[in-house]
Amino acid sequence: MNKAASRRATGGSVRQAFATAAAVALLAGCGGGGGHAPAPAPAPAPAPPPVSLSDKCPTLKGGTLAAGAVVIEDARLVPAQAPQPEYCVLSARFDNSTLRFEAKLPTEGWNGKLAFLGGGGFDGQFPKATDLQFSPSIFSERYATIGTNGGYDYGGPPDAGYFAARFALDDAKLLDFTQQSEHKSLPPGKELISRFFGTGPSHSYFEGCSMGGHDALMEAQRFPEDFDGIVARAPAGNIMGLFIQFNRISKQVRTPANTLNAAKQKLLADAVLAQCDGQDGLVDGIVSKPGACTFDATALRCPAGADTGDSCLSDAQVATVNTITSPVATSGGEWSHPGYNFGLEDQPKGWGEYIWPVAALGGNSIQGMFSDGFLRSFITRDAAYDTLAWNPDQWLPRLAQVGALFSANDPDLSRLNARGAKLILWNGTNDTSVSAKDTARYYDSVRSTLGAARTDDSVELFLAPGVGHCYGGAGPDRVDLLKAMATWVEKGVPASSQNLQHRKLDASGATTMARPMCKYPSYARYKGNGDVNAAQSYECVN
Repeated sequence: MNKAASRRATGGSVRQAFATAAAVALLAGCGGGGGHAPAPAPAPAPAPPPVSLSDKCPTLKGGTLAAGAVVIEDARLVPAQAPQPEYCVLSARFDNSTLRFEAKLPTEGWNGKLAFLGGGGFDGQFPKATDLQFSPSIFSERYATIGTNGGYDYGGPPDAGYFAARFALDDAKLLDFTQQSEHKSLPPGKELISRFFGTGPSHSYFEGCSMGGHDALMEAQRFPEDFDGIVARAPAGNIMGLFIQFNRISKQVRTPANTLNAAKQKLLADAVLAQCDGQDGLVDGIVSKPGACTFDATALRCPAGADTGDSCLSDAQVATVNTITSPVATSGGEWSHPGYNFGLEDQPKGWGEYIWPVAALGGNSIQGMFSDGFLRSFITRDAAYDTLAWNPDQWLPRLAQVGALFSANDPDLSRLNARGAKLILWNGTNDTSVSAKDTARYYDSVRSTLGAARTDDSVELFLAPGVGHCYGGAGPDRVDLLKAMATWVEKGVPASSQNLQHRKLDASGATTMARPMCKYPSYARYKGNGDVNAAQSYECVN
């Protein structure tokens, strides 16, 4: 309540007390007979003005949740800073555990709903709703948010110690990280919301990208009762196959002669665009039909296969391209990965971000750093293990153990469907962390398991052409999927029927490019006329 409202409430109480006293005096004066009139009853004290949420915020520090199993370690007010409103930020810790969660609760205008935010990488820190992979309606519609540290704290930037992932040697931390941190934090998180606002959320949603997308699928598959709607961007559900592919590529590119320098990357990118760019009816630097792009890198092979300069690829470099884009599987098919799409081979948010080794990582790549930590801490539990010599077929029992905890690739979403919850899958087609091929493969397996009708009732997949990991790239990458999910859940309108658009924004927030967001397997095809940067100039076709 604001100060003006508080004064009105207090004034009303005083007037009521005055009227009561006057009535008592009047009745006493009208009474007959002798003697003295009884003394009037004292007026009741005015009710204290209600405490504002801003004032209430710091008082929650030190309180407990979940019958004492969770302690509120901190509660502080964070002033509004666009696009964020004023928030009460609270952090809480589970007793006898390193699992922590953070809640950000708007002090004015709460919409009555919860947005649970997935983390990323090897976690160790709270997610930030300001990151571009999250929907802007988190702020504009004033959601309460919760996010976890993934089961442990890492007190620094993503350096060699972070990528080493030594937390996974602790079985309790491993369990929290792989599947439990969000599920365990949700009940006390809702209790905290109720304590702050006086009521719990009317709807609960989840949004995450990358490892947060993995967490989204873990919720959809193993804990479908937790959320009304789940947004899984670039979801690393096939986490075991992903790390096998990371290791496979890393082993190939850590030999310098196998890598492509900037000139050769451009040579490859230009050749791919020359063959595949126009398949959507427009030459715009984006491969919008990656499934139809069957580029063969041997077309760029140097004479006799030796490296003779930047105008061709050696046999070793052709092998690198094939390693990146082709599928891989263990000998019995227990774990597999479909490879990555062609496109953006010469751009940082394409192949450059995750695949190529860089000096800052000691000659390793992002894929290599993640897979090295995974193999040494999750699988072999040997910090000195030579990951360049790793053979997944020799570690199948341990892969099965970890996969039972970590894999979020189960296509049976019948429990999610039965309770009416919804799942939106989303992936950039040129993501070289979580392959769009893999996300499409998962969606196809869900459709095969549930059937077309139940799948359409519960799950939709959207691909963003020319977009890298979570955001960025040549294509338009911004879309408010949380808002789309809330509309689907609360109004019954699927995301595919909301005329949504992928947009590319400049530094001022203005749209510079837009395409219709097409439900998989359709794609946006140029109609042949109209502004090439306007969504209205395209139609979704199969």
